[in-house]
Amino acid sequence: MIFIKRVITRIILVFLLFALTCHAAEILTDPHGILLKHYEVIGGLGKLKKIKSGYIEGRIAFDGLNGIFRQWEEMPLKYRLEEDYGVIKQIFGDDGRQSWTVDPNGKVQIQRDEDTVKRRNVKALLEVYDHVNADSKNFILTYEGEKKAGEIDCHVVKMANIINEDRTFFFFNKENYYLVKAILKQPDVEIHTLFSDYREIDGIIHPFHEETEILPREKKETLQLVKYDFNVKIDKALFALPQKDVEDFVFLNGENSENVPFTFIENSIYIPVTINSETRLWLFDNGASMSIIDADYGSSLGLEPEGEIKGFGIASVFDFSFVTLPTYKVRDIQFNPQKVFSYKGLSGRFYDSDIVGILGHDFVSRFVTKIDYAARTLSFYHPDKFKYTGDGRIIDAPLRNKIFSVPAVVDGKYTGKWTFDLGAFDVSFHYPFADENNFLNLRGVDRLSADLGGQHREKTVQFKSIELGGYKVSYPLINIPLDKGKGSNISREIIGNIGNSLLRHFTVYLDYERQQVILEKGKDFERKFPADKSGLLIGMTDDGFPEIVFVAPGAPADKSGFLNGDIILRINGTDAGSFGGIIGVRNLFLEEAGKEYNIEVIRAGSKHDLKLILEDLFK
Repeated sequence: MIFIKRVITRIILVFLLFALTCHAAEILTDPHGILLKHYEVIGGLGKLKKIKSGYIEGRIAFDGLNGIFRQWEEMPLKYRLEEDYGVIKQIFGDDGRQSWTVDPNGKVQIQRDEDTVKRRNVKALLEVYDHVNADSKNFILTYEGEKKAGEIDCHVVKMANIINEDRTFFFFNKENYYLVKAILKQPDVEIHTLFSDYREIDGIIHPFHEETEILPREKKETLQLVKYDFNVKIDKALFALPQKDVEDFVFLNGENSENVPFTFIENSIYIPVTINSETRLWLFDNGASMSIIDADYGSSLGLEPEGEIKGFGIASVFDFSFVTLPTYKVRDIQFNPQKVFSYKGLSGRFYDSDIVGILGHDFVSRFVTKIDYAARTLSFYHPDKFKYTGDGRIIDAPLRNKIFSVPAVVDGKYTGKWTFDLGAFDVSFHYPFADENNFLNLRGVDRLSADLGGQHREKTVQFKSIELGGYKVSYPLINIPLDKGKGSNISREIIGNIGNSLLRHFTVYLDYERQQVILEKGKDFERKFPADKSGLLIGMTDDGFPEIVFVAPGAPADKSGFLNGDIILRINGTDAGSFGGIIGVRNLFLEEAGKEYNIEVIRAGSKHDLKLILEDLFK
């Protein structure tokens, strides 16, 4: 997910600081007393309680983007935030019943995942001053002592609640009791905000400058308010869920596009995309929050990158720019121009440099998509005209950061919500869940994996079963991250990510309109798919030769004496280039256990002959 919604956090802080009261006399150690002193110096609790609505506008800098924002608020639970960076625009809102967003390409999405609902419930309680009650069953306030915020000595007050795991720490200047800093600790991220430039508005003193850092995502935001009005009259239509969703595509032949062939290589789906009469392969990835084009390919189309923003993958963060993708076609579906990410070196991340992009949320969210893994076909249906009539399992799958979240059970006991990601070629636990359940010490096969930010260490472990939608698959291979990264695998609210190594057993439907996933047993449901039996990870040199980039300790390749950096010249006397490229070489090591290969490598200028005997790595 590239864009992080911050408005709920901002509104919660505003109402929190404007609504708490004092029930004790000790100023320096009682949290209510410290907060009361703060309210006194910024205008008085009586005035603050009378604030029922507000309008804010100002300048915003977000990563490498600069723009303006406007925000409307009204109790209960209503808000609208518009951000305009020139190159992109996005809107966040809540009509008092549900939160919604409009992304840079105009797609409307209702936010109904469990974590958003819980945070709305916290905000609702703050608005009715439940936390004012010293006997509140929902909020816990504690004094955390004296600490510095930069060079300023502060009293620190912590607020916790019983609804979710969010914790907020407020740093109040010991001399004037202004709020200097707030730290919101959520299970996945920490949001650090500095407040300054306090100004008086109708007798209330309010900070006009905020600097926010989101860790560990390495994202930064700066707000400079130019206007803040209280108790303004607001048109209720501003908060309403947009009734008209974007429809930036057309079916050229009928009401759907069925049985579009795809290429399935190493558990990744690639489909042909045509731009300016040229057809190239793109990765099909519902886990990408925005489609991505290789920067060099975009340049060849005359696309000029604009702006810069940080994104994150499985374990790392990286930088994107934006371009406007011209009209494109996927078989008989034609799309209008869209904003997409541009990434330098994207093609080099694939097995074939002719793959030039990733079709993400901006494509797949427009349809109900059927993926028939056994038949190697995709079918796309208009959501307004789709009606499911099969006998599969319909799973409620609320979108979280634009990705479906579904319940699954491993080994009959490890339960939780997982993301449903067709851009991932395997199944992986997230680091916190793996750590808490002592998976890091399980017996498995070490490996390297990669996202756009680089490589990260994992261990592949065979479990007894995984159950999804009532279907049970035996002996799945699941990756365990060995390093705590900065991407999605640090999430605590989601325990793992389900990719194609499991989904290829099924026929899958993705229904964004209804936020549902449908699973049917595929023709390959009972199939045991071949797995690597060498312990080698093979990349490619600049001149096209297979190169060893990782050797799993204790695996057959390690026993055979392979080393990182070895370049494969011949296999059983045949030139390595005769096997159909890097994929052909990798496929040799999926053969049955006991298969032998005599492999000639070059190492530091010298040739070496190595004998590799394949073994089942998970027996």
